Amino acid sequence: MASVILPVLLALLVAAVFVCVSFVLPSLTGAPWVPSSNEIVRKMLLLSKVKPGEEVYDLGSGDGRIVIISAKEFGARSTGIEIDVFRAFYSKLLITLLGLRGKARVIWSSFYRVDLSRADVVTVYLLPETNDKLMPKLERELRPTCRVVSHAFKFDWQLLDSDERARVYVYNPRPSASLHTAQFGASTSAVKSALNTDTATIHDE
Repeated sequence: MASVILPVLLALLVAAVFVCVSFVLPSLTGAPWVPSSNEIVRKMLLLSKVKPGEEVYDLGSGDGRIVIISAKEFGARSTGIEIDVFRAFYSKLLITLLGLRGKARVIWSSFYRVDLSRADVVTVYLLPETNDKLMPKLERELRPTCRVVSHAFKFDWQLLDSDERARVYVYNPRPSASLHTAQFGASTSAVKSALNTDTATIHDE
């Protein structure tokens, strides 16, 4: 009897661990895994104007579809970051089978721990609260020319482009820089106005 019960308990334990790692952990750290359709993936990459050779980072890459499509169809150098060990392993295996090693890779980690400073485009399909939590990291690490493209949920940034029907939004993650530019432009205008006034006064005298 014990010889039958023990394997069953072991199988249940393994199943519980799988469920915890695959569903509970991603939900706690980013979002539950709900993949974007291939059509939406292509829309995200087209709208963010991914060019051959650019670095695309997908945060919470799941089964690797954004990583694979961006490398295979757009010629990008793609990196996926996935905390679920099973999906990360599956993605790596798929990349190898498709002959995309050297063009695409998946890092098994939390995206909060990975340096994103090399990215030209960052893709996300995360919950609103995760987007909010990510904003300081993205603003701190991303280059001014980087584009962030989000499926479904928005960021509080300058919107570069969007497709409301597909719920795809492209951002420049530099609100502080935009604000600084606006303030600097206003200050410059004020200085020019003051200088013109002073020049006119001198001429009158």
